[in-house]
Amino acid sequence: MNRILTGVWISTIWVFLWGEVTPANVLGGIAVAVALVFVFPAAPEGPGSSFRPVAAIRFFLHFFYKLVEANLVLAWEVATPGDRIREGVVAVPLHMSSRGVATMVANAISLTPGTLTLEVNMERRMIYVHVLHLHDLEKVRRDLHRFEELALRAFGSPEELAAETGREMG
Repeated sequence: MNRILTGVWISTIWVFLWGEVTPANVLGGIAVAVALVFVFPAAPEGPGSSFRPVAAIRFFLHFFYKLVEANLVLAWEVATPGDRIREGVVAVPLHMSSRGVATMVANAISLTPGTLTLEVNMERRMIYVHVLHLHDLEKVRRDLHRFEELALRAFGSPEELAAETGREMG
């Protein structure tokens, strides 16, 4: 059933991308969907495989807020005289064990201007991030833990989420 829904979704997106509903676009979308669903089958259910839509919206809203904020800081840095850059590498312990959720957090961090994920070490549960404006180490850690908390609530497994409900994350 999941493959059928994925195929319908891909076909729908295909038709919307072409901008008009024609038999050729619908058949093309179905062909692309079938090829993608069979060439790239979904990963088996496991840790980090849950999806909570409301929590995902919160995660993406936070990401876009941080994206705008970081762009404004960098624009101000470029447009004004002086150098307020104080770069450094920050090691932040991770609360999660899911590689999928850790990848989501690492990508969100790297896509935000002024920060770059250097390494994610799941054995140590540690993420290393290069920060361009490192003025308050604890604020940076809180910000990164907020990304982690929101990603875990949106995409973490029920077991991992239950284990984290008693722990203060952000």
